[in-house]
Amino acid sequence: MKRTTADRTRRFRVWIAAYDDWRPSDARDLPPKAVALEPAEEGTMSGDQAVAYVEAFNRTAIERPRRIWAVALPVTVRYEGEPQAGETIEG
Repeated sequence: MKRTTADRTRRFRVWIAAYDDWRPSDARDLPPKAVALEPAEEGTMSGDQAVAYVEAFNRTAIERPRRIWAVALPVTVRYEGEPQAGETIEG
């Protein structure tokens, strides 16, 4: 599949989530329903970074009795409050 510029610039946030009544068979599986617990890391990741993080985390999670799972979600980064070119900045 050919990746577009939008695909390469898309950002993801990885969240750790809790789940019930589901048994993952692979680190790439997605729970049908989960509850977000906390972000896995500060900031955002590229798609490639998010995939690598999720797979590594979930490979370990499969072997543990705790029902937690990493899930990568696409996000939009906004720079609210950022000045426009030519705008006066006062401290």
